[in-house]
Amino acid sequence: MRGSRDSETLFDWVSQARARFARRRTGKPATKAGQIRALWPDIEAALEGGQSMKSIRKWLEEDAGITLGITSLTSYISRIRRRLAAKRSMDAAGQVVQPQTPPELSSSVATRAAASPEHDPLAQAKRALSQPKLDIRKLHNDGDPQGRNLI
Repeated sequence: MRGSRDSETLFDWVSQARARFARRRTGKPATKAGQIRALWPDIEAALEGGQSMKSIRKWLEEDAGITLGITSLTSYISRIRRRLAAKRSMDAAGQVVQPQTPPELSSSVATRAAASPEHDPLAQAKRALSQPKLDIRKLHNDGDPQGRNLI
């Protein structure tokens, strides 16, 4: 019966650990970003209802004890919105979304991509390494550049 007792102890340990984890998960997040993410549905509803950032910041300070400035709050909100937008586009496309190339670089990137069927980031280094090395004796006409034995 020793094996059954060990499995019961293991099961008790697992269930106790899960219960402790669930209690900690429902606690207040340690970082301000985590606290803002936890309250995001309420903040988003307030913004959609026409509330100002200033009033939301004041409510966060009074009700949740989160002290931050307007610029920090807008930064947190924009990060959350970007993350949600990326997640939605990734879910819709079923693939990872690549960051967009700035317009001033897009034409040069398109030209390089059209020139080579596969973009190889090491192509320039491979070309440089495939060329023969510079021989300083040939450059200064020193030594025996033609391979004649002068001695």
